[in-house]
Amino acid sequence: MKKVLILYNKVWPYRIPIFNLLTNDYDLTVSYSIGADFNEKQDFKVKKLPGKFISKFFIHNDSLDNYCKNFDVVVGYGDISWLSLMRLLFLKNRNYKIILWGIGLRASYKNNYGESTFWDRVRFYLMKKADAVLFYSDDPIKTYLSNGFVREKLHVANNTVLVEKVDDSVTKDSLIFIGTLYKQKRIYELLNSYFEAKKVNTKLPHLNIIGQGDEYDNIKLWIKDNKLEDDITLLGKIFDENKLSYYFSKSLACISPGQAGLSVLKSMGYGVPFITRKNAITGGEIFNIEDNVSGILYEKDEDLKQIILDISENTSKYLEMGSYAKNYYDLNRRPQNMAKGIADAIEYVSNI
Repeated sequence: MKKVLILYNKVWPYRIPIFNLLTNDYDLTVSYSIGADFNEKQDFKVKKLPGKFISKFFIHNDSLDNYCKNFDVVVGYGDISWLSLMRLLFLKNRNYKIILWGIGLRASYKNNYGESTFWDRVRFYLMKKADAVLFYSDDPIKTYLSNGFVREKLHVANNTVLVEKVDDSVTKDSLIFIGTLYKQKRIYELLNSYFEAKKVNTKLPHLNIIGQGDEYDNIKLWIKDNKLEDDITLLGKIFDENKLSYYFSKSLACISPGQAGLSVLKSMGYGVPFITRKNAITGGEIFNIEDNVSGILYEKDEDLKQIILDISENTSKYLEMGSYAKNYYDLNRRPQNMAKGIADAIEYVSNI
């Protein structure tokens, strides 16, 4: 059985089901370097490899090469600011293969997805030295091919999350927002659109907001000032997937104006269409949305008000979108699909 190391920043809870699936075929260790000690239950081995940040660059405390020599394949966190990992790409006669895994393009709260930068040249230079590159979606492939990469070296493990069973016993009568409450996610665009739609139709679906963050107290005050306590519920953080399943099962749509991340896949897995701006912050997850089929991609502030009104007046349309989204997830974006993408990259580098 091949010994595989996934060299990551943190052991994110949403990744555990994917990593557990990989233990069926590999002797898997997942390392992490940031945050508190990891003590959750899992099927794979866990190792903390501490280090330090110097400005935005991360360096491991101990020799990363000495640790990686214990493995056949290293699937590394695809951030070029991780200097210890990037250094491994230049070592001659290393006895392990390296796969760099990540978004593949620039993406952040401050930059649009795929925005060109000087660092692209550095990224492509380093990625060419890896044995394979693994993306969260297939969108970066065309950019990498145009920059001289060989197609066989480029692999995809489409990003996703595990969901619980949809609760068919509850009535779909609400809207949902889920995520950390930052201004960059345009949460006030959602609130103001809801407020304006309420002036036109007083019987809008209830809005549930799940999450914590810098704007939590301000949003709470906003709801009170606008006398919407009976229409909008600020639920705070919810990590219990059974509780999340309940709120998603009740939802006609998930609305996140400014970010289309893993909540896209969670919504689709629960049979809920996802509504976001066309230029929302994304790591590639937005490309799962087929406009007006499994969700809606809108352009202007005023569009969202009309969409909320449309949901209240044409419920069956959004139920149908949700059914399509659920079918898409079940066929293409289950954890097994993501695990297979990772495994395909591991097998590729093992045979070159």
